[in-house]
Amino acid sequence: MWNRACDPFAPFTHPGDAALAALLLCHGMAMNGGLLHAVEGLEIEQRERAVAGYRLLGLDAAADAVEDVARQAAALDEDDLAAAERLEEEANRRYDAALPEWDETIDRAFREHLRRHPEQYAPLGD
Repeated sequence: MWNRACDPFAPFTHPGDAALAALLLCHGMAMNGGLLHAVEGLEIEQRERAVAGYRLLGLDAAADAVEDVARQAAALDEDDLAAAERLEEEANRRYDAALPEWDETIDRAFREHLRRHPEQYAPLGD
């Protein structure tokens, strides 16, 4: 299911699969360039779906970090480089605290959600 969620062409017929895919897109961007990079690089709808995905899996602190950083980034004065650097550091600190083991934290939350709500995921092979 994790691999299916990483397929950009997969048709998501179940809400759990779609939520996991959105979360993993944001998470991958955060791992590569930091949370500020992720929230600035995602379209608004992608970011909203990622937040919903974090919340679906019970990762509310990560969802809150994404929302807060997006709100703060939108309010930044683009000429204030020091403020942008401070926000980037704070964003990464919050994301690290929300997901202390990054992939492993997400994997555990996903497996628990799958165990409790298998109907939200397409069966393997579909």
